[in-house]
Amino acid sequence: MLLITGGTGFIGARFAQKLIQSEHEVRLLLRPQKTNPNLPRNVSLEIAVSSLQDPRSLRAALKNVKTVYHFATAEHQLPAADYEGVDIQGTRNLMEAAQDAGVERVLYISRVGAEKNSSFPVLKSKALAEEIIHKSGIPYSILRLTDVFGKGDHFSTQIKAAIMHSPLILPIAGDGKNNLQPLWIEDLLTCLQLVYEEGVFENRTYELGGGEFFSFNKLIKIIMQRMQRQRLVLPVSPAYLRLYNLWFKQYKDSFPFSTLWLDLLAVERTCPLNSLPRNFGLLPARFTHHLEYLQR
Repeated sequence: MLLITGGTGFIGARFAQKLIQSEHEVRLLLRPQKTNPNLPRNVSLEIAVSSLQDPRSLRAALKNVKTVYHFATAEHQLPAADYEGVDIQGTRNLMEAAQDAGVERVLYISRVGAEKNSSFPVLKSKALAEEIIHKSGIPYSILRLTDVFGKGDHFSTQIKAAIMHSPLILPIAGDGKNNLQPLWIEDLLTCLQLVYEEGVFENRTYELGGGEFFSFNKLIKIIMQRMQRQRLVLPVSPAYLRLYNLWFKQYKDSFPFSTLWLDLLAVERTCPLNSLPRNFGLLPARFTHHLEYLQR
């Protein structure tokens, strides 16, 4: 039995569906919530309801589970992300429950650029969660990812939303020259399935990204072309955009960019272009070949 945390998210829901189609036993961990969860459709799967802050319920959810895929994160919470509660303490609670339940292996999704001394909460929390997994004694694989793209993602579709809501001028943080390395969701899902089916849990950390580097400016131009919309890109000091987010953007995440985006754009988060072929024998997809979902 495999347990997936964050199983209703962009990556988790697709991975659960892929495993079930391959006739693997899957259980999703769902946090208690008032709204209907975004569950994979037309498939049969087990559901365990528990918060990552509830150790007793976590131990029950892990009954008969041998493998955990930990995707849950506070990255996209609004108005403020609870990295301490979800990414750090939640991971600690999950790993302690996994030890008690006899879980044999763990995969964790992190980010390229994760660093305990980072000034940016998302990257610091990922590194601290990685450390908790290292110390758990359970065999693990950690995948540090660049930005993952595909229909319904938190990357290209957010750039599209910023363009859609901009009044002819699109403010961006800084000069837009920092590089990004988009990774196609289907390539990532193949890697995740290979790790599970081949038992690649050797206490290693992999950095995975696509096969191309693009400046942020170039990415915006590509997406504008797909959308058939044009905007004047206006470089703005990141400090001003952070102040704007602090005072005027508590619940709106579409224009111009969220604080999470400002944090992620502040540092280079790329890895070797041959990361997929070297580690998993996969030829990465081209970014421009899989953007049909952005067209009007």
